[in-house]
Amino acid sequence: MTARNAGNRKRRIGLRGAVALVVLLPASLAAAQSGEGDVTLLLQDPREFDSPQDHCESRLCASLVDLVDNAQETIDFAIYGARFQSAVLEAILRAQERGVRVRGVVDRDGNNENYYRSTGEWVRRIGTIRDDYAREVACRNDFSGEPACKRPKGFKGPLQCLAYDIGEDSMLVAGHAARAHFLAENRIMHNKFFVADNREVWTGSTNISNSGTGGYNANAVVVLRSESVAQVYTEEFERLWNRGEACDKAPDGVEEFQLSDARVTTWFSPQDQTMRYGVGSLIFRAREYVNAAVFFLTDKYLAANLIRAHRRGVKVRVIIDATAAKNGYSKHEILREAGIPVKIENWGGKMHMKAASIDGRTLVLGSMNWTSAGQRSNDENTLLVQSRRLGRQFDAYFEDIWASIPEAWGASHARPDPESRDSGASCFDGVDNDFDDLDDAADPGCSEDPPPLPALPPHRIVTREEYKDMREYRFMRYQWCDRSYRDWFVCLPSRGEVSCDEIPYRNFAVTGEDPLDLDPDGNGLACETKDS
Repeated sequence: MTARNAGNRKRRIGLRGAVALVVLLPASLAAAQSGEGDVTLLLQDPREFDSPQDHCESRLCASLVDLVDNAQETIDFAIYGARFQSAVLEAILRAQERGVRVRGVVDRDGNNENYYRSTGEWVRRIGTIRDDYAREVACRNDFSGEPACKRPKGFKGPLQCLAYDIGEDSMLVAGHAARAHFLAENRIMHNKFFVADNREVWTGSTNISNSGTGGYNANAVVVLRSESVAQVYTEEFERLWNRGEACDKAPDGVEEFQLSDARVTTWFSPQDQTMRYGVGSLIFRAREYVNAAVFFLTDKYLAANLIRAHRRGVKVRVIIDATAAKNGYSKHEILREAGIPVKIENWGGKMHMKAASIDGRTLVLGSMNWTSAGQRSNDENTLLVQSRRLGRQFDAYFEDIWASIPEAWGASHARPDPESRDSGASCFDGVDNDFDDLDDAADPGCSEDPPPLPALPPHRIVTREEYKDMREYRFMRYQWCDRSYRDWFVCLPSRGEVSCDEIPYRNFAVTGEDPLDLDPDGNGLACETKDS
């Protein structure tokens, strides 16, 4: 039993009502189960500002400064890095001056550098900041082997050979790769969370930057006022703070909390396999609609889940970022070919969310992009939140920004150049929007005669019969859940072997035949922990 399971202090997912169980809970957790604390969702409109600024005018920034200014004892934060946002830095320094203990963790790449230019200043002035450089050096993921399908011309990165069932006797086959050659995958410390006084958590998709908390990008922030949730995030921070060269973090289980009208579950990457057991499960269970607003969508299995949801009648809509749509692994054209509406944003700022609403009752929120690296190798945090109030808030926001994007950018193969006259203020915002080391008038996309965007890897449609002779393209099987295991998000695949050691949640109901043999004592509760 892990330390996090010890002491009977947290309820695990999914106690079955028909099973009589007594779980002893301390006062703080008992309050959480009865509605201790609350949840606030802040959604940034990317049209509010016409350039990134070192100001604190957005609600996202103001909420963070307020949290820091009100801290009395401790502030722990894990952030990708920092660019400007002097108001946040000054608030942290004020906290130190009044005796608050401050600790931070930031990302470092294999060259011991951080992407954001102000990170070094934060490290120097705050003084108590560590990074993940030792882990980055020790744990690089090398790509080896080459799939058998044909490599698209001009694309040199690791090759994916993909096949999707898009219905009506049609299979889509494609080879996806990046244009640039690379041999290893970085492991990014990609969190964006602050914990104050072990009682309040500020987290979401927003980087501490002039385009993130500065308000230029579309982002979502969640503020959770709960000692129980703060304890979980503090424990995750301690893992990052004390990590050293360790490549992975031991599985410790998903936690569930009732905060006012919201049921909240906390997920961390890579240990909780968030895409497989969390986001993918929710998409499988969608019955009416999925509204997704995400920066990157490159996860090949999640694309299969979305296609399957669409084929069974779920209304799926996706907004992704214009720069991300240039990525050779982006799955947006595959989704479009399957009939799913996908719009590419045309703002100056980014679609930087990693968020979705499922049927208006469950939200996906947090730092994790919808990529395999987001689940497998990065340090990330994700919240799955069940709340019709927050669902309505997110859906209203989604409808507004969806309508603001011209229909032209929802057509097959259509995408605006992220630094061009097609993308809002991008030609005069002082930012290199497409990461080519050129900005504004210096970027060819902002010229009178802009060049065409580089092509994406092609795909083609074949019949199922034709696909029988094309098995070098790997069939991307959507997630299928066995309904013997039921909870508000539990979804276990019945193909292949699945053991309790790899399932991130515990104590969930068995209502059918138990084909995976997860309830050997037959008491109706699967993957029980000793504190059940």
